[in-house]
Amino acid sequence: MKPYHVKRRVVQWGVLIFLCAIPLLGVFRIDLASASFVFFGRPVWWDNYRFLSGMVLVILSAPLLTYVTIGSLWCGWACPQNLLTEWADALTFKWLGKRADVRVDGQGLVVAPAKNRWLNWFKLGATLLAASFLLGLVVLKLYYPAQDVWGFLWGTTTRQANFAIMLTFVVFFVFIDLSVVRYFLCDYACFYRMGQRLFQTRAALHVEHDGARGADCEKCHYCATVCPTRIEPNRIQKHDICIDCGECIDACDRLHFKDGTVGLLTFSTRSSVTETTRQRSGLRLILLRSGAGFLFLSGCALMGWGAWTQKTVDFQKMEADQARLQVISHHCQPRCAPLQAQCRGDHLAACYQAAACTCACSLEQDPTNPQRDTWQQCVRLNQKHLQALETASFPRVKP
Repeated sequence: MKPYHVKRRVVQWGVLIFLCAIPLLGVFRIDLASASFVFFGRPVWWDNYRFLSGMVLVILSAPLLTYVTIGSLWCGWACPQNLLTEWADALTFKWLGKRADVRVDGQGLVVAPAKNRWLNWFKLGATLLAASFLLGLVVLKLYYPAQDVWGFLWGTTTRQANFAIMLTFVVFFVFIDLSVVRYFLCDYACFYRMGQRLFQTRAALHVEHDGARGADCEKCHYCATVCPTRIEPNRIQKHDICIDCGECIDACDRLHFKDGTVGLLTFSTRSSVTETTRQRSGLRLILLRSGAGFLFLSGCALMGWGAWTQKTVDFQKMEADQARLQVISHHCQPRCAPLQAQCRGDHLAACYQAAACTCACSLEQDPTNPQRDTWQQCVRLNQKHLQALETASFPRVKP
């Protein structure tokens, strides 16, 4: 009898698969090289003030709208951090004991003596590391085209080191998060959660306890046992970290089902205040919800308008130009690096030689590039400066 648990797991995995599919299928990508958001291969530049204004409105109003309507439902039913944390907790309990605790904000390192074996630690670490690697690839796909990511995996890209460094950092931070951080991130580092503590209201969706039957659960605490955030659902305080997951409601219902009665916990949007206060707060809540909804819809409209009116460009040509520049950098960087290393304030000759070397090498690698006139001028100008230094008896630095 776990109606909320099953539904929640379906929603959680569905949201995670949906979020991962967005970059993997090329629906959305952040292109740092061209300073743009890419939707289905169409770029929206960061100087598109309509789109950016709408995005700011959506980012600010969407959380506020959830704070005053569905409460913490996003955290418990859709947030990937909570899903992965619960999954990591389940693995920890499986291989290190039912009461194991390895969290950074826990009660210290708690491991069942019978489970404290290197093989169990290895299985837990290897599984979390594999998940971190897969999530790291999704993050890479969020910033790079598919051909670049596949090229990195097969070792055919010219930027192996760049990809390896970025992937290492992402995998490291995700692994630390899954291993020991977990709910600590939600409690102290999540901006969504911080905002919720500022704007939360009892009129939003929350878990409510039937106080009239409080004597039935004086010595039970079954709901607290199954709570993933380890709070007491029958005594939820204003600043508790309830995520509206419904696990406590399922547990209480299972326990009372044996007696033929209903559980003491349920989801509710009612507030325990007087009728006059409820009417006043209800009016404020309606205005707040309406305002947040209006800002959200306005932001969506501005984003759509900005994307629709965005000037189209030949994105394939731009990527081809970027690829040519990467090839040029791959050939010219080793050639001119010694001169660049010698470039200092007291060695201006090396600076001029390094600049001329870069421009000349670029011209050799791509002589038909539209910037060839600029590169030729760069070579002549730096050679002119170098000759002036030689005339003034400055020694020429050899590459």
